[in-house]
Amino acid sequence: MLQDHLFDFPYQLLRFMEHIQYTEFTELRSPLAVYLDACGSCHDQALFEYRELQAQGFSPKAKFIMSVDDYGQGGETHSFVYYQIANKWFWFENAWEELRGIREYYSEDELIDSVMFVFGRRNGFDHLYLADFIPEEHSIGEDLDTFVDICMDSAEEYEI
Repeated sequence: MLQDHLFDFPYQLLRFMEHIQYTEFTELRSPLAVYLDACGSCHDQALFEYRELQAQGFSPKAKFIMSVDDYGQGGETHSFVYYQIANKWFWFENAWEELRGIREYYSEDELIDSVMFVFGRRNGFDHLYLADFIPEEHSIGEDLDTFVDICMDSAEEYEI
């Protein structure tokens, strides 16, 4: 019974998330605001997904990625959520609309490599940084510079 729930809930959440529209980041929005307004940036949606999966007994992880040019100027960013069931890893994606869905992997490294490859291809393989997005380290209402600075404290350049 519990095993069925573990596989069903993320797909129910994904069906719900199809109604959440992407909006540009202005400030970090609460999961309640994302729910009520049915919109949010990738960072807002990742926070919402993280909290919902956590509330259902999963142990989700969230990551932040950023493209940086040769001059050190930050470019596109993205946050995403993933989780593990048994020996499989699942990337849950809604905000990146062309990749909306749940993808299954055999390891956490395979999942991260896949996300980073797609992000790198999209960004011309600039310098890519991968960081932890730890919701407890963030405050609702923080601006993008603050959000990025907090995430980048744990960032490491990622080699594809």
